[in-house]
Amino acid sequence: MSQPPTPAIQATSTSPNLSDLEHDNWRQLVLATKQEKEQTERSGFKTMTVATNTASGADARMVVLRQVDEVRRYIWFHTDVRAEKVMQLEAFPTVMLVFWDENSQVQLRLTAETRLHTDDHTADEHWQKLWVGSRKTYLSEQTPGSEQPTPYPGFPVALGEDLPTEADSEAGRKNFAVIECRVLAMDYLHLGRGGQRRALFQYEPDRKVTWLAP
Repeated sequence: MSQPPTPAIQATSTSPNLSDLEHDNWRQLVLATKQEKEQTERSGFKTMTVATNTASGADARMVVLRQVDEVRRYIWFHTDVRAEKVMQLEAFPTVMLVFWDENSQVQLRLTAETRLHTDDHTADEHWQKLWVGSRKTYLSEQTPGSEQPTPYPGFPVALGEDLPTEADSEAGRKNFAVIECRVLAMDYLHLGRGGQRRALFQYEPDRKVTWLAP
C-alpha cells in the first residue's frame, strides 16, 4: 500500500535549521516524483509553473515534475519539441520554476539554467520510462498553440479515450523533448498563522544561505 508523502517542515516558534530545511525541500521534490497515481493526498510539488522570458515579456505554464537530482541540484520536465516554450528557452535559457503545496503551505521558487535534450541519451532514457498514456499527446499531428477550426484533443482524434499500443506510441518520439534545469537558487516561503518563514539557498555563482524577510 502506498504511503502518503512526508509533510514538509512547518514553521514553529523556533526557527528550523537552514541546512535541515534545505535538505527537506529537496527531499519533498524527490518524493513528489515517486508518488503513485492511486494516492489520495498528493504533493503540490508534483506540478510546477515554468516562467520563461520572451522578446515581448514573460510567459508561464504548468508542467509535470519528472525527475530530481538533489545532489547535483537538477530538475527535469518534458515538453513537445514543437511547443513555443522550446523556442523561448533556446533564446532565454534562464527560467523560474514555481512550486506550491497547499497542504504544507510552502512555496518554492527555483531559478534555473535550462538545456534542451531531443536526440540524445537523456531524451531516450526519459522516453523509455514514459508510459503510453503520457506518450499519447506526442502523437499530435498539430503544433501546440496552432489555431484550429474546432476543439482539438491534443492527440489523433481517432484514438478517442483509447491508449496507443507501445509500438504505435513510438511515432511520438520525434516530438518528445526533455528540459534539464540546473538550479542556481531556491527561494523558500512558508505561510502560517503564527508567522511566515522565508529563506534563500543560492548555489551559483556563489554559495549563499540566509533567512529573508517574507
